[in-house]
Amino acid sequence: MPTRRELFVGAAALPGYLSTARGAGRKPALRAAHITDVHILKERDAPKGVAALFAHMEKGKPDLILNTGDAVMAVDGNTTGTKAAELIGVWKEAVKAAPAPIHSCLGNHDVWDGKEPTDAIPLAKKGFALMTEALGMPAAYYSFDKGGWHFVALNSMCNWPKYATLSAEHFDWLKADLAKTKLPTVVMSHVPILSVTSQVYGDKCRKDNDNVVPGVWHHADCWAISEVFRKAPHVKLCLSGHMHTCDRCEYRGVWYVCGGAASGAWWNGSEYGFPPCYGALDLYADGTFGYEFVDYGWTARKWQGKELK
Repeated sequence: MPTRRELFVGAAALPGYLSTARGAGRKPALRAAHITDVHILKERDAPKGVAALFAHMEKGKPDLILNTGDAVMAVDGNTTGTKAAELIGVWKEAVKAAPAPIHSCLGNHDVWDGKEPTDAIPLAKKGFALMTEALGMPAAYYSFDKGGWHFVALNSMCNWPKYATLSAEHFDWLKADLAKTKLPTVVMSHVPILSVTSQVYGDKCRKDNDNVVPGVWHHADCWAISEVFRKAPHVKLCLSGHMHTCDRCEYRGVWYVCGGAASGAWWNGSEYGFPPCYGALDLYADGTFGYEFVDYGWTARKWQGKELK
């Protein structure tokens, strides 16, 4: 039998294996897959790409799939009700092949602005309601337990159209939710709470000799959230997407992983050298874990990624 590492062999462009797990050969309490920024649409062979993603993922036999947002190409902005229904239909057809139940949070492209509603997509579904329903989420933010772990799905969009901060209500909910459990905890958000990617996403944030991170590239309230985690040491891992590039960093005993994008550069190739990918995650009963970025081998028909010219 091949080992899990042999099944999930990543490309050279991706970071290596991150492990806090103590001791070799143990069986994880849970196996999860982390997907983000799928951005599915009918064009660009995206449905075939998602099929390849799930087929590769199935080798690891995950118990659940954690989706950190931007499931469809975009229902925000000028997306009409008719186009939103089309994108949701493509998503629902694709996820029939998912090898495990999917638990999602909302991304900035998952918020419908209500343009040209239809009978199927009425104005009442404007905002978070449309994709919360389409993704099978119990609410715009929520938590659940599985396999001895606690999972929290935040809504980085809760102050829409501004985003990447938590509202006062959401912040209080997070503190109360974490106070109710001592189980080791994974926190999901679309926008990274902390991330290295926001410092190295091209030169867009360079201002002369300064690096000024745009407020929507990682949570502007990152310090306040980290203070909540400091008082909740059972928080072990935070998963995010949004940046379409991969990183991992640790602060005060919490690991923060930005999972790249299942779509790479929106199904047009690699994003600054990061190919379409997902994360393979082992969660152990003692609160340790292992995470690996996985290049699932998808090659876009036309490369339009970004690089230094």
